[in-house]
Amino acid sequence: MPAARLVTAASGLTSREVAARLDEHGRNELPAQRRPSLVARFLRELREPMALLLIAAATVSGLVLGETLDAVAISAIVAINALIALVQEGRAERALDALAELEAPSATVIRDGRRQLVDARTLVPGDVVVVHAGDRVPADVTVLDGDQLEVDEAVLTGEALPVAKRPGGVTDVDVAIGDRDGCLHAGTLVTRGSGRGHVVGTGLNTALGAIAEQLHDVRRDPTPLQRQLAGLTQRLGLAALVIASGVFGLTMLVQDEPSLDEAFLVAVALAVAAVPEGLAAVTTVALALGVGRMAARGAIVRRLAAVETLGATDVLVIDKTGTVTENRMRVSGVVQPDGVTHLPEAQPAALRDRVRRIVVLCSDATVDPPTGDPTERALLELAHGLDIDATRAATPRLGSAPFTSERKRMSTLHPHPDGAELLVKGAPDVVVALVTRVLVDDTQVALTDDGRQHIAEVTESAARRGERVLALASAVLPTVPGDVAEVEHDLVLEALVTLRDPPRASAAESVATVRAAGMTLLMATGDHPTTAAAIGAEVGIDGVVATGARLRSEGLPADPTKVPIYARVDPDQKLELVTRLQQLGHTVAMTGDGVNDAPALRSADIGVALGGTGSDVARAAADLVITDDDLATIVEAVREGRGIWSNLRKVVDYLVSSNLAEVLVVVVTLLLVPELGVPLFPLQLLWINLLTDGLPALALGVDPVDPGVMSQRPRRRDSRLLDLPHLRRLVARAAVIAVGGVVAVLVAHRTLDLDQETTRTVLFSTVVLAQVIYALVVRRIGVDHVQPNPWLWWSVLGAVALHVSIVLLPPAQTIFRTVPPPLEGWLLIVVCGLAAPMMLAARRG
Repeated sequence: MPAARLVTAASGLTSREVAARLDEHGRNELPAQRRPSLVARFLRELREPMALLLIAAATVSGLVLGETLDAVAISAIVAINALIALVQEGRAERALDALAELEAPSATVIRDGRRQLVDARTLVPGDVVVVHAGDRVPADVTVLDGDQLEVDEAVLTGEALPVAKRPGGVTDVDVAIGDRDGCLHAGTLVTRGSGRGHVVGTGLNTALGAIAEQLHDVRRDPTPLQRQLAGLTQRLGLAALVIASGVFGLTMLVQDEPSLDEAFLVAVALAVAAVPEGLAAVTTVALALGVGRMAARGAIVRRLAAVETLGATDVLVIDKTGTVTENRMRVSGVVQPDGVTHLPEAQPAALRDRVRRIVVLCSDATVDPPTGDPTERALLELAHGLDIDATRAATPRLGSAPFTSERKRMSTLHPHPDGAELLVKGAPDVVVALVTRVLVDDTQVALTDDGRQHIAEVTESAARRGERVLALASAVLPTVPGDVAEVEHDLVLEALVTLRDPPRASAAESVATVRAAGMTLLMATGDHPTTAAAIGAEVGIDGVVATGARLRSEGLPADPTKVPIYARVDPDQKLELVTRLQQLGHTVAMTGDGVNDAPALRSADIGVALGGTGSDVARAAADLVITDDDLATIVEAVREGRGIWSNLRKVVDYLVSSNLAEVLVVVVTLLLVPELGVPLFPLQLLWINLLTDGLPALALGVDPVDPGVMSQRPRRRDSRLLDLPHLRRLVARAAVIAVGGVVAVLVAHRTLDLDQETTRTVLFSTVVLAQVIYALVVRRIGVDHVQPNPWLWWSVLGAVALHVSIVLLPPAQTIFRTVPPPLEGWLLIVVCGLAAPMMLAARRG
C-alpha cells in the first residue's frame, strides 16, 4: 500500500474507512489448513489394514470362489465402515473448528478518535495499533512511537533474545526480518515496554503469512493417547491373525466335508471381528466432543494431549488473583502518610487531586474500553468524573519505566514548570525504600525510621485483612533524564491506597472439591505473604507460608506439597517449584497470566493460562485457557478430563470384550458342535462388528461424567487403557458373554432339534443381543451412580431393530443367510442374550 494511504490522524481510521479497506484487503487471518477431499479421505479409510484384508477376501470370494453375493456384501460392509469413520471424523473436525473460533485474537486500536479493543481479524492496513508487554503482535506494523519496546521474534527468526524496536528504524522488506528494527511482525510477542504503529500488512500479506503458505500439507502429530490406541490395535490385530489362522485350521479339521472357501472367509472375518477398528474413530469423537463441552464451560483446550493428562493431575498450583479471587479490585481506602485513612469518596480535596493525578498519569489502563491491569483499572475509579484522556493529553508522558515482576513498580515522567515530574506507584516495601520525605498537610517532611515502621504496620494490617496496598510517590527533577529508572530515588510519599479483591463465591467449594479429588492444591502468588494468607484462610487454603526471599536463601522444601502457600515468589521460582514437583513424580497443573509465567506454564504437565486477564504470551505457552479465570472452571476441566478418560476405558472394555467374545463363540462352537458346520458366516460376523463398533460404542464415548469421579484419586500418569491385569478381566467378561451364545447353540440344536440354518440364526441373534445389552452394563461396572444416557438407549434399540429386520425381511435373509426362528427360538435368544450381561452386572464386572 502506498505510504500516503497509511498516514492517519491521531484519531486513527474511521469505521467507514475500516469497512472499505476490509472489503478491499479481506480479513486479517491466515487461510485454514488445506484438508484432503472427501474422496481422498474415503480412500484413506480403505487403506487401513483391516479394510485391505476385507477387500482381499471379497476379491477371492467373488473372482476365485464364485461367491458373488458374499463379495458384494463384504464390499458394502467395508464401504459402510469407511463412511461411518468419515462421519465421525467430520464431527470431530467441526468441534475443533468451533474451538478455534472461541480463541479468536484481539487487538487494541485507535479508531474514530478513541482506543478500542477489537477482533484482530478485522484489522486493515492503515489501522493504528497499540501494543504492550505480553501482547501478540496482530499484524505487520511500522513503529510510530515506542517506550523501551522489545519483541521476541523467535517464531520467525529462531533468535531467542528479544529485539529492540524504534520509530524510524529499518522497515525495508528486502532486509532480513531480524534486522528490521522499525517493524513489528504478526505472530511475534512483545516482551517489554509499549508502542504504537501503523498496520502495513494483514493475513497472507505478512511475514508470518508467507511462511504459512508453505505449511498447508503439514500433518498434526498424534497425541500420546492416539499412539497408545494405535499400538493397542496393532497388537490385537497380530493376535487376531494368529487366531484366524488357528480357526482356519480348526474349521478344516473338525468338519466332515470342509469347505475351503467358507473356512477362508470365516478366518478373515474373524480376524476383523477380533480387532476393535472403531476404537480410534470413537476416541477422536469422544475427545473432540469432550473438548467442546469444556469450551462451553469456559475451558479452551489448545492441545488434545492436555485432555489425556488432566485426569492424572495430582498437584494444582494456582495464582491468587483472579483464580481464587474475583479479580475485580476495588479501592477500599486512601491512607495519608501520617496514617489517617479516608474512604475513597471522603478524601480531602487536596489529597484527592494529588492521588488522581498519579493514578491517571502513571497508568496504561483505560476505562472505556476496559484495558490494562485490573489494579490499574481499579485505581482509575478514584478519578471518577475526571476526563482521563484530556488529562493525559494535557500532561504528556516524556518517558517511563514499566512495572515488571522484578521491579514491582511503575514510573512515568511528565513536564513540570521546574523541569520534569516523576510519578511512581508500586509495592510499598519497594517504593518506600526509595522515599526520603512524606507529604503531610501539603508540607514535605523527612521520613524517619518511626515513620517507616508506621507505614510498614499500616501495610501489614491491611494485608492481614486481605487487602493490597500500593504506594504513590513523586519527585520533581531539574532536567529530563535519559533513563527514568536511574532517577527513581529521593522520592516524596504522597499516599497509600488500599484495595481489596474479594474471594470468589465458589472458591471455598472449589478448594474442597480439589482436596476431595485426592489432589494437592498450592497457591503461588507474587502478593504480600499476609495478604496471601488472609485470602487463603477465607477459602480453606491455610497453613505454612513460604516467601520468595526464604526460598532464595534456603531453597525449596524437600516436599513442596507440605507448604500450601508461596508468597512474593518470582516467575523463576514458580518454574523451580513445578520442576521439583515433577521430579518427585507428581503430575502438575499450573495457572499463570504474565509474560514471565510462560516458562513455568510450558514446563508444567498442564499449563493453564488465564484468558480473561492473561497475556498472549501466557496463552501461547499454555495447554488450557480458562476464559473466566475462575478456579471452579479449572476444577470443572479436571472433572471433564477424568470423565473423558473414564469413557475411553468403557469403550475399550466394551469393544475388546465383545470382539473377544465373538472369537470364543466361533472356536468353542466348532469344537462342541462340529456338525453345525461354520458357526457364523463371514457376513454375520461383520454385521455384528458393524453394530457393536458403531452407535453403541460412540454413545459410550460421550457418556455423562460420573458424579463420583471427583471423589476418586487421580489415575497414575503412566496408566494404560489396556494393561495385562485389565486384559485378563476383559477375557473373563468375554468368556461369560460367549457362554450365552454357546448355550443357545446347544439348546437350539440338541434340545429343540432346530435345523442348521435356524440354529445358526439363533446363535447370530443371541450374540448381537448380548453385545448391545452389554453396552448398557459396561458403564455400570464399578460405578455407584449412573447418569442417564438417552443416546445409548436409542443406539441399543436401533441396533436391535436393525438386526431383527435382517432376520425377518426376505431380501436381508438371502444376504445374511438367516431364517425366522420359531417362538421357542426367540425365547431362547432373549434368555441367553440377556443372561450373560445381567450376570456381569450382578457380579459388577
